[in-house]
Amino acid sequence: MLRRINKLMLARVEARFADGDFGFTPWLALKHLHDGVVATAGELAREIQMTTGATTRLIDGLEALDLVVRDRGSADRRVVRLTLTEAGTAKYLDRISVLVTAWNEILVDFERDEVDQLVQLLTKLMHSFERHALPQTELQPEQAE
Repeated sequence: MLRRINKLMLARVEARFADGDFGFTPWLALKHLHDGVVATAGELAREIQMTTGATTRLIDGLEALDLVVRDRGSADRRVVRLTLTEAGTAKYLDRISVLVTAWNEILVDFERDEVDQLVQLLTKLMHSFERHALPQTELQPEQAE
């Protein structure tokens, strides 16, 4: 059920983002950077379930739009940290309403307390999965869907 809901919502949100100049996947990358979920290309690739090559192209595009910068400033020069620019933060914030509108349309048939309970239960489920997560070497992108 969760997989089906994810596919349906993803199709709905991607269609909504298609009406603008900026797609859902790039926006999702900005969101993960903004929220501190990821800090490197490898983390981003794992989080959004893309190949490293596709992620590199995504980051190249974000960098070309001055939304993200790569920083090799750490002690280990192999590690490239990603940072949102002011323009990247603004682009992320500008498109949040698209996602909120999509969810509000779907949740219109729910009472407020049902929405609160749904969010609470999904959060509990997510935390349980995170506590019992497989090691990264065992979790392949096609399995993480």
